[in-house]
Amino acid sequence: MLFKKLFFIYFIFFLTFFNYLKSQEITIISKIDNTIITNIDIEIEKKYLLLLNNNLKSLSEKELFKLSKNSLVREIIKKKEVDKLFLKQNEKIEKSIIENFYKRLGFNKKSELIKFLDKKKINFTNLKEKLVIEALWNQAIYRKFNNKIRIDENLIKKEIINYYKSKDKKYEYNLSEIVVENEKNFNIKKKEIYKYIKKFGFKTAAIKFSKSETSKFGGEIGWIRGTRLSKEIKNKISITNIGQITEPIQTSNGYLFLKLNDKKEIVEKLNLEKELKQQIIFEKNRQLNQFSFNYYKKLKKNTVIYEN
Repeated sequence: MLFKKLFFIYFIFFLTFFNYLKSQEITIISKIDNTIITNIDIEIEKKYLLLLNNNLKSLSEKELFKLSKNSLVREIIKKKEVDKLFLKQNEKIEKSIIENFYKRLGFNKKSELIKFLDKKKINFTNLKEKLVIEALWNQAIYRKFNNKIRIDENLIKKEIINYYKSKDKKYEYNLSEIVVENEKNFNIKKKEIYKYIKKFGFKTAAIKFSKSETSKFGGEIGWIRGTRLSKEIKNKISITNIGQITEPIQTSNGYLFLKLNDKKEIVEKLNLEKELKQQIIFEKNRQLNQFSFNYYKKLKKNTVIYEN
C-alpha cells in the first residue's frame, strides 16, 4: 500500500515537472539571415511592447505574437546595420537615451524605472540595448543622408510670415499618425484600418499598421504648430474634431492617417527667428524620417527571412 502511494506521488511529480519543461521548450520562430528569433524572444518582446502601449492587452494572443515578431525583425535588421557603423558605444549617449525614455514614461529617476521594470519582469539591460539600437539607427541615417537634405529657408520664412499675416486663428495641434505604404487595393486596407481603430483604438492600430518610427509609441507625434504642416494637412485637420481621424492623406510613399488628439490657440506674437529655426529642424527630421523609412525597406528586401 505504501509503495502504491509513493509511486502515485512520484508519478504526479514527474508529470508536473515534464509539463514545466515542455512549457519552457525553446522553439525557433524565424531566422533573419544568421539570427534566430525564438518563442522566448517573442515573450520578452511582448512585455516590451506592452510597456510602451498597455492597450495591446486587448489584442488576441495571435495578433500580439505577430506584432512582437515583426518588431523583432525590424530590430534585428537595424542592429545588423548599426553594428557595421558603430564599433564602440558612447556611455554619455546611452545615459541620455535612458534619461529621455524614463522621463517619457513619467519617471524622475533611472532607479524608479528599474524598480518598475522589475515588477513587470523586464530586464533593464535588454531594454537599454533596444533603445540604443534605435538611437544609433537614427544616427546612422543622419550620417548617411544628411548631405541629401534640401531646405529652402527663404520659402519657409515666406510661408511663416504669410501664415501669421492671415486673419485666421492660429493653432498648435497634438497629433498621432499611422503611415502605410502604397497598395493596389488601398480602399480595402483603408476599411481594415478604420475597422481596427474602432475595435482596438488608434494607438494599437498604429503599432499594427504604421511603418513610421512613431509606431512603437502608438503613433504619437506630439504638439505641432500649424506653420509646420502642409496646406493639405492643415485643410484636413481644420475639418476634423478633437478625437477624430482625418481621411487618408496621400504622400510620396503612401498614405497618412492623422488623429487630432487636442488643439490650442496660439496667442503670442511671431518670433520669426525662433519659428524659422524650429521649422528648419522639423523639416530636417521629416526628411530624415523619410530616408529612414525607405532605407529600411531596402535593407529588408535584401535580407533572407525564414519563417518556421
